[in-house]
Amino acid sequence: MRSIRVTLAKKGRAKYLSHLDMQRCMMRAVRRAGIELWYTEGFNPHPYLTFALPLPLGIESESEPVEIRLEGDATNEQVFASLSAVMPEGIEVVSVRDSTSKPNEIAFAEYHIALQNENGLTERLRQTLASGEIPAEKLGKAGRKKAVKQINCCDLIGSVTVEEMGETVEMSAVLAAGSQQNLSPLLLLEALGNKMGEELKSLSIVRKCLLKNDFKKF
Repeated sequence: MRSIRVTLAKKGRAKYLSHLDMQRCMMRAVRRAGIELWYTEGFNPHPYLTFALPLPLGIESESEPVEIRLEGDATNEQVFASLSAVMPEGIEVVSVRDSTSKPNEIAFAEYHIALQNENGLTERLRQTLASGEIPAEKLGKAGRKKAVKQINCCDLIGSVTVEEMGETVEMSAVLAAGSQQNLSPLLLLEALGNKMGEELKSLSIVRKCLLKNDFKKF
């Protein structure tokens, strides 16, 4: 048995596939490609195939890591070719390599966000982001129960830049992500809009990559 990381890109209409749909899609592709998966032991064996960090619905991605454990002697190059031949429209195999780190090492995700530019949006965004206080409500846990908690989005932003590009405003944001704490770009846009008293119209949101705590790529 050995562990590999298959990195996918998810674009176009595929951005509307849920996490469960993506899992099913990947399992079908692996079976069609004839790749031999490693199965867990016990009363209910199942193949080890897990997405490192599920992507929110409606967001495109250039980096969707999938951790897979294999049996057999297929090389990474063979897995890449076999999977690439059977992936559906909108999902592309970017790379296949040995897995050298664990999903719980993910600490941040980098996003590119394009917004419709209206009425000097660039400067208003910069001022709001620099304020140090962008409140939001987030569903979390209080003991075993789910509860709504108040957060400050600024505490979960690693870095952010805002640039005006004609009819659009381009944001590049590194946001907390992973098992300990996370900030969805959708929640950030909602919180920004609430503080600014307007609705921010996103044209596209793309996850560029996942990062570890030292900001190196996962």
